[in-house]
Amino acid sequence: MALFLLSSPVCHAHGVHSKNTLDKIAETKTITLGYQDDAFPFSYIEGQRPTGYSIDICNKLVDAIKVKLKLKDLKVRWIKSSTASQFVLIKNHATDIMCIPGFYSELRHQKAEFSFPFFFSSTRFITRKNNHTDTIDDLAGHSVLVKSGTIYVEQIHTINRTNDLNLNIELDNNNKGAFQELQSGELPALISSTAILKGMIAMSPTPDEFEISDQTLSPPIPAGLLLPLDDSEFKNFLDNTLKTLITGKDFQKLYQRWFQSPIPPNAINLNIPMSAELKKLTTSTTLYAY
Repeated sequence: MALFLLSSPVCHAHGVHSKNTLDKIAETKTITLGYQDDAFPFSYIEGQRPTGYSIDICNKLVDAIKVKLKLKDLKVRWIKSSTASQFVLIKNHATDIMCIPGFYSELRHQKAEFSFPFFFSSTRFITRKNNHTDTIDDLAGHSVLVKSGTIYVEQIHTINRTNDLNLNIELDNNNKGAFQELQSGELPALISSTAILKGMIAMSPTPDEFEISDQTLSPPIPAGLLLPLDDSEFKNFLDNTLKTLITGKDFQKLYQRWFQSPIPPNAINLNIPMSAELKKLTTSTTLYAY
């Protein structure tokens, strides 16, 4: 299986977009996947290759597509994306699958399809311990940082408006840059999913200086892979493949590798048990309905 890493979208030949995704892949013998370099442990770069939990899941989907289409060789093109550009890449068919955790909302579902979920996470915020910030109300009148293009922008604007907190909501387009602003003391809080925040702290040279809020800003939200809209054949195939994976005997090992074991090369163990929502899916006999 050949692999290409690209930093910009691929322009397909005229007329290819009119085909459904599986036909396009069969014709070009190529699948184009989106990744992020700042979404540890889901999607990041290690050894000049995309790696992570959602990358592993995408690779298993690629294997299933290769079998379905009876392709001896299937080239994989990886396109670097961001949370801000992911919906554009999917809409323009520059990527076939976004291999990053796409946390669901009705508004986001208008822009892209969501696959069968493979993770659930609540939204929280991270602060420096010396800030003594326990709840979102403690941040009233202050600035908070959110990564652009994420579901957390939508959530914090709703919380701010509903609770009249007078928050100044600032956006950053990179998790690493956002954490640096928090680390330097430029901004008091950073909002994201619990898993992403735990990853940021674990990779910090001074993890003991930070804490994640006990308060959750959302219930557990399902995360799937972003897919093209209006391609039910592709979605149904991937959903059934993901369901088979998640209800299979090896899924527990895959989950433990990324969330309950030391992750090379720095032996980071996030110690995140499988959520009740995901556990339920591992024994479900039906497809998940958003």
